[in-house]
Amino acid sequence: MKAVRYDRFAGIDGIYLADLPAPAPGPGEVVVRVVAGALNPGALPALHGSSYTPGRDLAGEVVAVGADVHSLTVDDAVLGWLQSWDAHAQLVAIPAAQLVSKPQALPWDVAGSLYTTPMAGLGAIRAVDPRPGETVVISGASGGVGFTAAQLAVRAGATVIGLTSAAHFDLLRNYGIEPVRYGDGEQERIRATADRVNAFIDTVGGGYIDLALDLGVPADRIDTVVDYRGAKEKGVKAFGTTDAGGTPALAELAALAAGGDLHIPIAATYPLTDVQDAYRALSGRKTHGRIVLHPQDLA
Repeated sequence: MKAVRYDRFAGIDGIYLADLPAPAPGPGEVVVRVVAGALNPGALPALHGSSYTPGRDLAGEVVAVGADVHSLTVDDAVLGWLQSWDAHAQLVAIPAAQLVSKPQALPWDVAGSLYTTPMAGLGAIRAVDPRPGETVVISGASGGVGFTAAQLAVRAGATVIGLTSAAHFDLLRNYGIEPVRYGDGEQERIRATADRVNAFIDTVGGGYIDLALDLGVPADRIDTVVDYRGAKEKGVKAFGTTDAGGTPALAELAALAAGGDLHIPIAATYPLTDVQDAYRALSGRKTHGRIVLHPQDLA
């Protein structure tokens, strides 16, 4: 089978396809034929400082079941994540406990995009607990984490202010999010939009914790998914993907997306053989939505 590998510090040029033996399931594992798997921006810096294969999200079909697995059978459609980051492959062995059933109405590309980024948005929402009638500000509201968090905050009944570029104003308004332009003067623009800010989610870093505190947001209602040092220094939360609630939370997101209550945009798809091009597109950061690999497609 074909699998993406990265074992030298060479950036995107160091990503390559390898021929590997098909995996066999160990106890508690299944083998999944991967149909779709999203790329995540957080993998890009690691390409210059570590040697691991940067792929975690996946969706596909079970093709083999190991001992002690009773929740899944061959041909089940599933989605989940690989803790080892080896998901960019045609076949993967994965613990059954890291998979949930794929709703029939859920497109494969969305199913393969739900773990790392949307779960970070859900983790942030659970950290700040938006309530009906409150106002929540989200930095990077048109990005993958921020867009999910903003939609979930709207569903919770909060008024959501999304910091973004002017190019994404119409997009946010279409989902009930009030856009405010980021950059110099954003604190004044936020104050002109809302009398009070009750919670703040930072998906960008670079001073947004200080902005939230300056706006009078209590530290326990501020969450960042990127600025871990700032969170420790300022006493705010740093909840993300792994704090969202595991497979029950992933199943919740899948049900929302399948029912049309959570929009996960797909910007582009690539065959496995074009994995370098996919990562170059990701590094350009010019698209709104997920970039997804199709491991069974070999150009």
